[in-house]
Amino acid sequence: MIDFFNNLFTQVPLLQGGLAIMVAGWVGYQCRALPERLWAFARLWTTRVVHVRDTHPHYEAWLTMLTEGSVRNGGPRTLELRVQWDPDGNRLSAPKLAAGTDVFWARVHGKWCHVTVHRDEVQSKQNLAQRFMITLEIIWCTRAHLSRMVEEVSRRATVVEHRQLVDLYNRFGSCTTVKIPKRDPGTLCLPPGAFDSVETRLREFLGAREQYEWAGLPWRFGVLLSGPPGTGKTSLAHALASRLDLRIAVITLADLESDQELVDVFRNVEQQAIVLIEDIDCAFRQRDGGGEAAAGISFSGFLNCIDGVLAPHNGRILVMSTNHVDRLDPALIRPGRVDLHVEVPYLARQDATDYADRIFPHIAARHDVVNDVMALDHPTPAVLINRLTQQRWHKPRLGAGTEAIAPESRHPART
Repeated sequence: MIDFFNNLFTQVPLLQGGLAIMVAGWVGYQCRALPERLWAFARLWTTRVVHVRDTHPHYEAWLTMLTEGSVRNGGPRTLELRVQWDPDGNRLSAPKLAAGTDVFWARVHGKWCHVTVHRDEVQSKQNLAQRFMITLEIIWCTRAHLSRMVEEVSRRATVVEHRQLVDLYNRFGSCTTVKIPKRDPGTLCLPPGAFDSVETRLREFLGAREQYEWAGLPWRFGVLLSGPPGTGKTSLAHALASRLDLRIAVITLADLESDQELVDVFRNVEQQAIVLIEDIDCAFRQRDGGGEAAAGISFSGFLNCIDGVLAPHNGRILVMSTNHVDRLDPALIRPGRVDLHVEVPYLARQDATDYADRIFPHIAARHDVVNDVMALDHPTPAVLINRLTQQRWHKPRLGAGTEAIAPESRHPART
């Protein structure tokens, strides 16, 4: 066999030349790729890569820090206008300049950083709205250097942390994120211990991921808030998200036209968040599906999304509110789908008096307002707040020629 091949190559010069060209091409390709491979190997062992998605609360702080650290005179070549906040968390009229979609070098805490601000392809494919991400490649970065950067970003993001992030999802699965003031539990008008008991239960859940997985249970939690209109169900959910430092994902079921749209929306709520669905009793068409032409989501489709095999196990807290708990199907509120049922009652006199003294101590006629509200057939916190704010309730500002009233301490008021 060896003699056969030797004779074949000896007698056919074309094979000899082809083999020589093939070997030369292979050697040339390896030599050409060698510098790139050496560079990739060097980057692997000398750099650290950090990804920051625009859904992260500290995204703006990272963008600001890297823009200021740009080594190019005048900052990155591509800049865009960004919203600016004051130390109290209020939006300023004057915007700021920050890096746009660009690639640039920055020097942060003495370290060279190759910064790329680009479109997040993974998130954008799942979401019609464009999502962006910062890819930060840091040269010779130790864990200590990275910790210092994270600490500075946290310091810069103090203003952001005073705002509550709310994701408003539409029927296409994309969301619009807005920032609203966080809600202090002390501003709620609830019976004694109502807020503390719910917060304690949710904190236990959030810290029990390993126990849920060990027991073979899906790591998700369902809360049902029931009570008459105006009793503070939405405010309670807002205060819980603020205290637990979670985002609020608002899903309006009435805007969805099919079960597939519902699946897409729930699938896009990837981060640990409080998913808020209000007026759950008004959300569904007929339980049997209502025929092929019926618009909206089906009852069975909703149950599969919140408790089916494909339902997320990411620590999601589903908060549903209703004004008429008696209208809800038992299958929706059974244990396992609703782990905690909180009834928010009508206003009690003592709770109303405590709330008025705590939040509006400067209104002289506050007790008269409380008496008027409690004389109604159905007194609610919404009515009480409306009546109180019709008084001269605005506190005078400092420097306005009058003595300012010292703000009350924001402790959880008997809640």
